[in-house]
Amino acid sequence: MHILFNDAIQKSDAPESLKSPALSETTYIYNSITINLECERQISCVGIGNTDGTYFTVNGQTINFTGNGLYLLRAFNASKLVIETDAEHVGRIAAGLAVRIPTSVRKEPSFNSTAEPRTTLSGHVIKGLGGYTFRTVSLDSRYKIDEAAMSEIKEGYQYTGMGYPFFINLADESHKLPFDKMYAIDRNQMRMGFEGGVARFLYSRRWFLEERF
Repeated sequence: MHILFNDAIQKSDAPESLKSPALSETTYIYNSITINLECERQISCVGIGNTDGTYFTVNGQTINFTGNGLYLLRAFNASKLVIETDAEHVGRIAAGLAVRIPTSVRKEPSFNSTAEPRTTLSGHVIKGLGGYTFRTVSLDSRYKIDEAAMSEIKEGYQYTGMGYPFFINLADESHKLPFDKMYAIDRNQMRMGFEGGVARFLYSRRWFLEERF
C-alpha cells in the first residue's frame, strides 16, 4: 500500500477548509486553484476527498477521481501546485510523498455499520436511525518500514497525531481487496508504535484502518 504521512498542503496558503480533516467542510473551486507551499517539496501523490469533480490536473498531470483516497503521480519537485478541475467543491486536498509499505499476504477487509435496528416481538425489523456505513481493513507489514518511511511518519505526525486521517492507495493489494482507496484513520495512531527485531533499520507494524469522512 501507499500512504501519505506528511501532507505539504497543511503548511501552505490553501484555504483552511481545504486542509480540514472533516471532508464535510468543503471549499468551492471554479476551474482552478493555485496553492503556494511553505518550501519546495517532492510531490508524488495527491489525496482527494469529497468532491463532485471527475478529474484533477496537478501541475500538468491528470488523474480521474474514482473515490476518496490517494492518487499516485510521477514524482516532481515544486513550491507551487496549480490544480485544474471540473469540480465545484472539494472537501480536502493533500499532497506530498507517497510512502510504499509492502504488506503480508493476509488481508482482513470488513464492511461495518453504526445503525442499531430493533426487532419487534413479532419478528419485524425496525431500521436503525442515524447510523452510517464504513469500511475497515487490517494489514500487516513485517520489517518493511525503513528509515525513509519513518522520516515521513515523523514529519507528518504533527497533524496525524491530532487525529487527521490518512489518504491511502491500496492498488498493490487490490487483487485481494474489494476496494483500492481509503480515507481512514489508524485505530492506534495516537500511540503509533513499531516493532523492531532485525539488524537493519526495518520495523514492523499492524495497521487497523477505519474509514472516515
